[in-house]
This record gives sequence, structure tokens and C-alpha cells, in this order.
Amino acid sequence: MHKLYYSISDVSGMLGEEQHILRYWEKEFEQLKPKKNRGGNRIYSEKDIIILKMIKKFLRDDKLSLRGAKEQVAKFVILQSAEPVVINSTNLHEQSPGTNSKPDNLSQDDLSGLERLLKQILNYLKN
Repeated sequence: MHKLYYSISDVSGMLGEEQHILRYWEKEFEQLKPKKNRGGNRIYSEKDIIILKMIKKFLRDDKLSLRGAKEQVAKFVILQSAEPVVINSTNLHEQSPGTNSKPDNLSQDDLSGLERLLKQILNYLKN
């Protein structure tokens, strides 16, 4: 069943994590911000669930430290908020040789790492 919002008990069951763990992750990961309904209960969106699945993957499957997981989630959110770049034959020819079109604050290693991360996340979310 697809809903707009899920309760903490729904999400807890989906992820196989206790509710207190989800509340702890909410405190630790600034990107995770479930809304609250009039009664003060958390309601999770699809975006929140994707972030929770990433957090779980990094902490449980990849065995990253809390700090490492925070860094990986932050990289994903930076990519998610970036404006899409449309490449077509016109702007390919307009770019002069040696010009770099990537954001100034990301190195080639960062971009390669992010690409690998996104592929892992997509594979994880498919399962």
C-alpha cells in the first residue's frame, strides 16, 4: 500500500528497527526531519523513508561509524539538492576545452565516490 505519510510504527516495521532507534537517528541526522501531525506523532514521507534506508544500510550493512554514515548521507543530500545539468550538443560545443563543468566544491574523487554511492543506494532500494 502506498501512502503519503507513514506512522513511526509503520516505518519501524518496514525497516525492522525499533521505534526508539528511529527517534535517535532523527536526532543524529539533520537531513531526517519527519513532520508531526496535530497529535504530535511523527509522520514519515517517502523521502524520510529513503533517508532511513540509507542510514540503516550505512550503519548496519556497511558497518560505518555514526560519523561515517553522517558523511555519506550528507553527500547524498548535496547531490539531491543540486540543480540538474542538461547536456546537449549545443552546450557541449560551447564549452571550451579544459573547462570543468562540475561544482567548484567537489573534486573528481568526490564525484566518483558519489556515483558509486548512488549506484549502491539504488541497488539497495530495489531490494
